[in-house]
Amino acid sequence: MKKLNVFFLIVIALGSPVLTAGEGSQDRITEPDRFPVKSVTLYTAGLAWMMHETTVTGHEILSFEVEQNDINDILKSLVVEDLDGGTVDSINFESENPLAVALADMRVNPSGSPALVDFLKRTQGESVTVSSGDETVNGRIFSVETVQNQEGRQVILNLMNVSGIEPVDITEISGLKFDDTVLQDELLSALDLISRSRVKTSRVLKISFRGEGTRTVRLSYIRAVPLWKTSYRVNLDDEGIPALEGWALVQNTGSVDWKDVQLSFVAGQPNAFTMDLATPRYVQRQQVQTAAAAPLGPTEYDRGYAPPRAASESYKSAAPSAAYGAMMDSEDELAFAEEAYSPAPVEAQATGFSAGNFYRYTVNQPVTVYSRSSAMIPIISLEGAGETLALYDPSYDIVFKGIRLINGSGAHWAAGPVTVSEGRYYGGDALLPEMIPGSERLLTYAVHGSVQVDKIQEKDPQRLESLVMVDGLLKRTDKIRRVTEYRISGEEKELLIIHRKERGWDLVENPEIAEETASEYRFVLNNWEKPAVVVEEYIVSQQYSLANLRLADINYYIQWDGISPAMKQAFSEIASLLSHLESVRNELSSLNSRISRLERDQNRVRENMKVLDTDSDLYTRYADQLDEQESEIRQINNEINRKQQDLSDGDKKLKDYISGLDLN
Repeated sequence: MKKLNVFFLIVIALGSPVLTAGEGSQDRITEPDRFPVKSVTLYTAGLAWMMHETTVTGHEILSFEVEQNDINDILKSLVVEDLDGGTVDSINFESENPLAVALADMRVNPSGSPALVDFLKRTQGESVTVSSGDETVNGRIFSVETVQNQEGRQVILNLMNVSGIEPVDITEISGLKFDDTVLQDELLSALDLISRSRVKTSRVLKISFRGEGTRTVRLSYIRAVPLWKTSYRVNLDDEGIPALEGWALVQNTGSVDWKDVQLSFVAGQPNAFTMDLATPRYVQRQQVQTAAAAPLGPTEYDRGYAPPRAASESYKSAAPSAAYGAMMDSEDELAFAEEAYSPAPVEAQATGFSAGNFYRYTVNQPVTVYSRSSAMIPIISLEGAGETLALYDPSYDIVFKGIRLINGSGAHWAAGPVTVSEGRYYGGDALLPEMIPGSERLLTYAVHGSVQVDKIQEKDPQRLESLVMVDGLLKRTDKIRRVTEYRISGEEKELLIIHRKERGWDLVENPEIAEETASEYRFVLNNWEKPAVVVEEYIVSQQYSLANLRLADINYYIQWDGISPAMKQAFSEIASLLSHLESVRNELSSLNSRISRLERDQNRVRENMKVLDTDSDLYTRYADQLDEQESEIRQINNEINRKQQDLSDGDKKLKDYISGLDLN
């Protein structure tokens, strides 16, 4: 039995990798043909599970080149197997700091393509040799400044040397060299880093194997690939029986040929994401300032108090001060504090779940797909895959040529376009959704020019269906009736009619339902002499307060043919009570209007009396008039009080009456 060792650990070497594979180990650069692709499994999530196989002898180091864009997926998913009892020591690859981090450690950072003026400002204090015309000037960079003179603006490089500060016009500089050779070399290295960051396209993994004799080793990993696609062909024979072919389109956009590989296609949606694991990351730590003792000043002391009693043992055991660094009184307390505040062991928490059903197509023969090329591979072939029919879709008011596809293959059919041929001729196109084994789908691919359907729809007015009196409410139910006729003409052919469902409408009369979905009914029509009739009803339910009904509504309900004698009597009583209440309200309104008129007249009289002599006859007549009006107002207010009581009693009587009703 073969011993299988699976290795997941990857050792990342910063800078050039140093590998120790034991005595007799050899470093072998593996060409693509030396480490060929053995199998490829393509997923509809745009991923491929790649598997390579080769052999090693003894202790051996294999170098495996991968594309730069694939390195993060490989670091996340790489599985290395020694199938014949060997082990994997390590997997190393060169890791580089991010460009910004690498350049940040240099004395002078040339990133960002700075102008010469800006770059020289970064190098203040460095010693340079400047050539300007026939002269050569040496000195340390003191500053770079812009000056305004008669000739315009000039940028001046000021150099400090034994002679003092010498200004040099930057526009006249023909050459500049840093005198520090270390700095000069560092700048060249920085430019080399910037250049390599743009052109690097691959990484090399060095895998160290240890074991005896010749052994088979395997590498597996995921990489991003173009989404594999499916397309279908349906050929209709003379009797209209469809034969289905399904083809998978695979595209190898990588740099490695797939020669004689085991190729599989998986329809399903695994959870997949990317993560940058190759780029070194640094954690920004908090900066803490060095503690400095504050200078001593004058101190004031508060009045003293007696000390508290000693804490109990149970109180000590809680050791609240340990969390704040307080000093312990004994070794036992110290031991307890270390135990209480030591970190707890970490327990891994994992939850397994199913990401849905996966359906795999495996090609029986080895397949070759060369680098940067594509291939089409047949994956489904099924005779008698359904039946043809004519289909009327009211959304388009068109009769279509259609196919009822039946998945009797036992395999999952991925979504894709369908090209239909009628014998030797092109028939049309359709779109197939995903189909599980045993399912059926209707597809339409062309207009059926020899069959016509006229759709005629009529709707009856809303009709009162029932009345219920309960809990002081009148519950009313109305019904709307709609009749749809489908009249067919043309070539006699079995026709499938689609009738769309509408919320609230229920079938009451219809042809036999052949199929039903969440959004539609489907009827099959064979007799063309008689139209297909579909009758639907819509129920409207409403409720009203019996106390708020209008007399006109009550009269309408009393005249309804379907009303019961008991309900008719109840409506009559309610109408009588409402009529009485309406009469009392009208009387109250009239009385309030009389008071308003009297008060307006009183205000007019009082204004006139202000300008009259109190001994005049007119003043006396106005005073008598006001006295009479006051008496009349008192009488009206008494009448209003009686009417309000009458209104309150009548309203209570109405509510008591309707609350006891339970009629239908």
